[in-house]
Amino acid sequence: MKKLNILTIAIALITLLGSCSQDLLDTPAPNISDASFFTSDEAAYDVLVGVYDPLSRYNYSQIHEWMIGDVVSDDAEKGGEGHGDWAECQDLKNFRANTENSILLARWREPYVGINRANKLIEGIDGNENISMDVQKRYIAEAKFLRAWYYFHLVKVFGGVPIVTSVLQPSEFTLPRNTEAEVYAQIEKDLKEAAPELPFKTEFKDPVTLIDQEAGRATRGAAEAMLIKMYVFQEKWSEAATLAQSFIDNYDWYDLEENYADVFTKKGENGVESIFEIQHLGVEGDDEWGDSNDGNVTAIYQGSRELYNGDGEIVSGWGWGFNLPTQDLYDEYEDGDLRREATIIDDKDVLWEGSDDEEIICTKHINSIGYDAKVYHSKKYYIPASERLNMSNSSNNWRAIRFADVLLWHAEANAHTGGDWEYGVNRVRARVGLDPTSSADALEAVYHERRVELAMEGHRYWDLVRTGRGNLMNGYSDNKRLMPIPQAEIGLNPNLEQNPY
Repeated sequence: MKKLNILTIAIALITLLGSCSQDLLDTPAPNISDASFFTSDEAAYDVLVGVYDPLSRYNYSQIHEWMIGDVVSDDAEKGGEGHGDWAECQDLKNFRANTENSILLARWREPYVGINRANKLIEGIDGNENISMDVQKRYIAEAKFLRAWYYFHLVKVFGGVPIVTSVLQPSEFTLPRNTEAEVYAQIEKDLKEAAPELPFKTEFKDPVTLIDQEAGRATRGAAEAMLIKMYVFQEKWSEAATLAQSFIDNYDWYDLEENYADVFTKKGENGVESIFEIQHLGVEGDDEWGDSNDGNVTAIYQGSRELYNGDGEIVSGWGWGFNLPTQDLYDEYEDGDLRREATIIDDKDVLWEGSDDEEIICTKHINSIGYDAKVYHSKKYYIPASERLNMSNSSNNWRAIRFADVLLWHAEANAHTGGDWEYGVNRVRARVGLDPTSSADALEAVYHERRVELAMEGHRYWDLVRTGRGNLMNGYSDNKRLMPIPQAEIGLNPNLEQNPY
């Protein structure tokens, strides 16, 4: 979809919850009326773009999904130049984060930017005679999907947070936390209201070229898949099993890519397996990183710091060497599982052999920066040199929900309800040439497949925590299931009760 930087109108219209100074709290809110701006479908679209904008921000999905989901788990070490390189991430890894952690501060603030923009859009176009009815229905549905998305990314990190479904005035900035159950109820409500008004993925395809004309926008399938995930996180197993079965039975345009390794290449972007994918543009920007550019910074973060040249000498690589898969993850794969080679890069592995992009990966530096145990590089967001641009300019998308997720949520829900849990497990196994599972323990089979199928995609930490297996991570205890609320936010809103940590 059309990608814009932060909109001037959004800055004027939207009060950012929890990101203002105390002086600003005493300043009258901007007073631009909806009637003076929401005068056309085009104006509504511009604000809709602003609601999507936080999804691709540097301090949100670009790094936090893998930084918490992979690095904090047993699947990865932080990497970089050593433990002191981005020490706040290492603090999260060691479960010693404090309330000054800037990663957690951004994790709190960025979703609320999206939430408040969603609220502004809904209020501005709902019942507005200047906006066509079809646009009202679809854009409000998209805003509700995104609001649900942002709230999920808050609740899974912090638990209960203030629920905001309207544009706040300064006198309302000190709302107390809602309960975790109330936040999930709001998420479910938004998704259930959004889904019927959203188009199917098939409606995005040009009938001649079959190109997805609106890639990255919310669809009915994305909303329903997200709702399945919400049921799974709340252990509403019957609801999850029923909706997942309906999804599999009725949405036959979703499928597994034939070749697992293609999922994370340009060939697999917005393909048959993609249910919701965060878009990035490969447009040459400046030589810095951050939200001034429209691309992805994950690629350079996870790229190898060193390579071998044709003479076997070690030379500098392109990347920064973060998010390093562990030996424990490597050993989880069965012999012959093609997913290991598509996920993990070892020393002297040759990538894109025989092409102009050929590289020989070197991992020797890893032991010199404080990692005694063997670790590897991640391959899923590793891109060839011909696709790389400086810093946060690379174009590879973040795969947020794919069909394999739905199959494994279906399996997990059925494992709890006595249904057919083997279907989803064996379907993802068959894709990579493995025999049906021999496990008699349904949950263990599902947990294994989720780990190896979705490795290095930001899921592992949440899977361990929500299933009561956090003890597999060094330093974890049940009081650390929720992360500290940033002190900067508590300073602005003393009604926020801190999490035990």
